[in-house]
Amino acid sequence: MKTVADGMVEILMEAGVKTVFGIPSIHNLGLYEALRKTPDIKHILCRHESTATHMADGYARESGMVGVVIASTGPGAGYTVPALQEAFGSSVPLLVIATNIASAKIGKGIGTLHEITEQEKIFPNVTKGVFAIRAKSEAQDLTRRALATALLGRPGPVYLEIPTDLLNREVEEESPAVMDPFPKTPPAPDLEKAIALMGEAQNPLVAVGTAALRAGLSKDIIGIAEALTAPVLFSPNAKGMIPDDHPLTLGNGARRGVIREAVATSDLVLALGTRLREVDSKRRGLLLPRLIHVDWDHQWIDKNFPSEIALTGDLVQIVRALNKKITHLPQRKNRKTRMAKIIRSLQEEISKISEMQFELAYLEAIRNALPRESTLVADNTQLGYWSEYFYPSFVPGGWMGAKGSAIIGFAFAAAAGAKIAAPERDIVALIGDGGFLYSSQEFATCKRHGIGFPLIVVNSRSYGIIGYLQKMFHQHEYETRLENPDFVQLAAAYGVEGCRVTSPSQLKDALLEALFSGEMRLIELVADFPAPPFAEY
Repeated sequence: MKTVADGMVEILMEAGVKTVFGIPSIHNLGLYEALRKTPDIKHILCRHESTATHMADGYARESGMVGVVIASTGPGAGYTVPALQEAFGSSVPLLVIATNIASAKIGKGIGTLHEITEQEKIFPNVTKGVFAIRAKSEAQDLTRRALATALLGRPGPVYLEIPTDLLNREVEEESPAVMDPFPKTPPAPDLEKAIALMGEAQNPLVAVGTAALRAGLSKDIIGIAEALTAPVLFSPNAKGMIPDDHPLTLGNGARRGVIREAVATSDLVLALGTRLREVDSKRRGLLLPRLIHVDWDHQWIDKNFPSEIALTGDLVQIVRALNKKITHLPQRKNRKTRMAKIIRSLQEEISKISEMQFELAYLEAIRNALPRESTLVADNTQLGYWSEYFYPSFVPGGWMGAKGSAIIGFAFAAAAGAKIAAPERDIVALIGDGGFLYSSQEFATCKRHGIGFPLIVVNSRSYGIIGYLQKMFHQHEYETRLENPDFVQLAAAYGVEGCRVTSPSQLKDALLEALFSGEMRLIELVADFPAPPFAEY
């Protein structure tokens, strides 16, 4: 007998899903039985639904495919919410498949195990779409639609729910669609006014964001920047869309100094696949001149920066069309001279910062230990913030961070997911001691599934950024000091080798050894990074 769960798993396979993350539970037994019979899909047994979702997130970011998470009813589904908020804010295509109580009992309020009233209504604000199956005839159609929604247009997480009793029901023949077809691709916008505006500009600038990264537009954006001889700014996760050693790369758009001066002397910004969120740059004081804003839709147009021209629709088609059309614009000789001067000033500025800020020596140690094509997964911890500003990324996705929601505890689990997606790629996770203890149990997952990469845990015995902010705003630090276990011994309890380092040179040596081993390694970096880069740089 073919069950509804069997049919759902077949649809996952049709969509190219090869890995799912999750935890079995009393309510999702039918789904796990279907997975047991499907060896072509690898299941990663995790130790918490939140970290399972982070793993699927890292897997999706590294692979470009949908990350799939299986959760149970009530608490199990609820534990995915914080991680879904991060994925939603970072435009990551995820599919959470959760169960609900038996279909005949939903809404009855009779105290069924794991029951929560209107469970599906927890998820609209942290996902791109919610699909609640209530009859077995809906299962195939809604599963396909949930998968498609995660990837359609601006990607994002999707929640799919099915009552536990439907999983083991005998599946019907292919059921007809129960919803209207997806909307067709909107017509391409007229680019002529935007092209004319770029032709008039003396000193254009390009801003690139997460949507451009997810859409795989690196080559097209390099083409646009080179045709315009325009400096390029990035939102954090878009670092590497143009290599950081490319002569047109400026870096993180939130930075001050030379980067802010370059923006101030520009007369046009072409924003490509970026939401221009307040958190990414505006709150740091960034002001933009005349703006051409290119994005998937109007959701973020004019939210923080007024646009003179908005180009919305199929982002890939629009950017590629712009890349073709701007090759006919006249070249302005002064731009190369201007750009060379900006880059010289930027290099001099970073050199001076390196002399004053010891944090950059640690980032240099990490960068020198890793090959050009590699991924640093950084948590929201002090050294992670410095990496957001100053760690060079040479490939798209070479720096990965939890900037959608600024959650902590992301990096370890996300790096594990990324390593599963790209086992041949060198991946390093950087996390603080506070964030690590949100996720340390996933050493068990890594050992079980043979996942190996270096995990740098910065042990400052504190919530460092919070203590810094408390002293800045209230002159006193309160309840931020941590009592930590011996992290090396903790790793050893899971069968993971660890070491303790206290300097950049020791960190580099430990990283090289860990990368060479190919095994899971913990590197405890005992250091106190007293301030983030935001206030000064």
